[in-house]
Amino acid sequence: MQLADVTRNYDRAAKHYDKLTDVVFGGILGVEKYRKRTVELLGDLAGKTVLDVGAGTGRNLPLLLPRVGPEGSVIALDYSTGMLQQARQRVRDAGWENVRLLQGDAARLAGVTVPVDAIISVWCYGIVHDLPAALRRAVEVLRPGGRFAIMDFDRARPDHGVLHWLYPTYSLLLRWAGIDSKEDLDDARLRDKWRRGRELLDSLLTDVQVERYLAGGGFVLAGRKPG
Repeated sequence: MQLADVTRNYDRAAKHYDKLTDVVFGGILGVEKYRKRTVELLGDLAGKTVLDVGAGTGRNLPLLLPRVGPEGSVIALDYSTGMLQQARQRVRDAGWENVRLLQGDAARLAGVTVPVDAIISVWCYGIVHDLPAALRRAVEVLRPGGRFAIMDFDRARPDHGVLHWLYPTYSLLLRWAGIDSKEDLDDARLRDKWRRGRELLDSLLTDVQVERYLAGGGFVLAGRKPG
């Protein structure tokens, strides 16, 4: 999906995104718990700067901020104005002071001007049009020795389980909600996109580990930048 389409879809979905995520991904599918696991795979974050790519409404912030502590910080980047408005409200309500909200393209990270200690991304890279460019740029801004953790879907239709059979239904629901496009939910295309993405990450990172969730439809990947 092109960046303009992503922005339009997520601006439109922003106000009901958290509620939809709580119901579908938290309740029905039960995969929100893997968000916590993704944060854990970043290791010790005390006093460090973490970049959250595709931060959306800021759902990672309650998990990240206790780990970075008052001496650390989080840069929450998203391209959607609507999603960042929701994140800004979340930050205000919680009174967090060590969060920087940044509007920017995940494939460019133009506003990230210094190396960061860790990078996290949840359900973002799968809809980035130029995945290789985005992954290369992320590793580029990561400090040597820093950790990179991704939670995403690399299959629109799992090989087994209830979602294998419900694929036509939930794909229509996600398209109706404006979260994904028909292109994003093309199973063959998504698998090939992430096959190449995984090969690239294996070449750029060390100590790569992968865990699967949702009947193999999703993955959590973590690795370290050499140096």
